[in-house]
Amino acid sequence: MDISNQILSDIEREKIIAFCQDTVLFHAVKKYVLAVAVSQGTFKSNEEFRGNINYALQFAWQATEPNGMPRSDEELGQQVRALTQAVKLVESGFKELGEMKEVEALSEPKENPAE
Repeated sequence: MDISNQILSDIEREKIIAFCQDTVLFHAVKKYVLAVAVSQGTFKSNEEFRGNINYALQFAWQATEPNGMPRSDEELGQQVRALTQAVKLVESGFKELGEMKEVEALSEPKENPAE
């Protein structure tokens, strides 16, 4: 579903199309936007691993701390499901952006020299 005609001006649409045509920039921005949700808590070179940075583990970590916020297994599952849905929505938005194309202008009919 292309909602760009409903929410974007012509200049905004043109700028987004240009952004999407630069595949390196498009994928770099997508990676950056999703990085907070999907890559935290992973091992990185020259950095100490901190498991409680991971979004999903953060909720469980807090629930196990003496002064943390208690959460049931159901609440923890709901948080993970919410994160999953958020990532899917962002991915869907980038997919739609990538499918945006310039509208080709209709050219004027050329005169028929045989007439």
